[in-house]
Amino acid sequence: MAVTALVVVIFILDLVTGGIIRRNVRSLAIPVIRISTGMWTTVFANGFFSSRATLQKTIQSQREEIARLQEAAATYNLMKQENDQLRTLVAIAERSPGITAPIISSFTSSPYGTFMIGAGTADGIGTGNLVISPGGFAIGRVSEQGEHSSLITQLFAPGTSIDALIGSAPVVVEGSGGQNAKTRIAHGITVKEGDPVTAPALRGREIGIVAKVDETAGGAYSNVYIGLPINLTGLQFVYVEK
Repeated sequence: MAVTALVVVIFILDLVTGGIIRRNVRSLAIPVIRISTGMWTTVFANGFFSSRATLQKTIQSQREEIARLQEAAATYNLMKQENDQLRTLVAIAERSPGITAPIISSFTSSPYGTFMIGAGTADGIGTGNLVISPGGFAIGRVSEQGEHSSLITQLFAPGTSIDALIGSAPVVVEGSGGQNAKTRIAHGITVKEGDPVTAPALRGREIGIVAKVDETAGGAYSNVYIGLPINLTGLQFVYVEK
């Protein structure tokens, strides 16, 4: 009741004084509102919230810069790899007539130890042409060709075989797929890991190296496992001898 009476008295006095009391109250309230607004502006613009927003913006900017640099580095590495492969293929081309061709299919997705290259009959490609890696290893032969593309069957495709030499020892190498092959060699013939495996029918070109010798096999022979010392999935180009 006392509060109500006080409000009524203030209201009557305000009417009598022509609104002076309201004006004074309003003039006092405006600075308070301004102070409150200024405090929140300071907190958001210059305090914790501003620092956090600035930090998040900086982190995002750094992430974008890192992504840009990673993309540039990947592009550089790819171009360098392609350039290195082409440089070695140029050296092969100086010794043997043929053509450099891009690989246009994945080694892992191609069935039965095959892959596709972007060169065909229009480029002088014929069935049986030998395909050589940038490192100089014979890796396959042309088995089918179109006008602008050809199918290559790898020398180590499953079910294939080729006469070869390990040192001076003649062997028959059988393809196992996945860049691997195997053969058998008589006990007493010295063979060690890293020995080159060559094919006389391919003008003595290397077709792989000895990866492992298993002398525990029964009988008079050791099992010899052969592999390619290159990663075929990383190749962009090959050389096709004509």
